[in-house]
Amino acid sequence: MLQPSYTQIMQKLNAEGQSKLTSRYSIVIATAKRARNIIDIVNEQAAATKEADKTGERTMSPEKMKEANELNNLLRNKKATSIAVDEIYSGKMRMKEYNPPVEEEVEEVEAHEVEL
Repeated sequence: MLQPSYTQIMQKLNAEGQSKLTSRYSIVIATAKRARNIIDIVNEQAAATKEADKTGERTMSPEKMKEANELNNLLRNKKATSIAVDEIYSGKMRMKEYNPPVEEEVEEVEAHEVEL
C-alpha cells in the first residue's frame, strides 16, 4: 500500500486551499497520468541518447535531459507510481477537478403524425 494514502492526499490538498477535491478517483487518475508521464520522459531520454550515439546530435533539450536523469535516478529506488504520489503530496504537481461546461439544453420539438 502506498503512503500517503489517497485520503491523506485529499485532506492535505483541501486544507492547503489549492483546490476542493471531492473524488478519490481524481487523485488516482492524476497519479496514473503522472506515473505514465514519468515513464514516457525516461523512455524518451533513452531513445534520444541512443539516437545521439548514432548521429552525434542532441535531440532533447538540456532541461528535459536533466529532468529525465533525475527521474531515472529516482526510478532506481522507487516505482513511477510512488514518485507520482510523492509529487502530488509534496505539492510539486497541482491538481484541480475538471468540470466540463454545461451544455445548454436544446428543446426538442415534438413531431406530430398526420394521417392522410
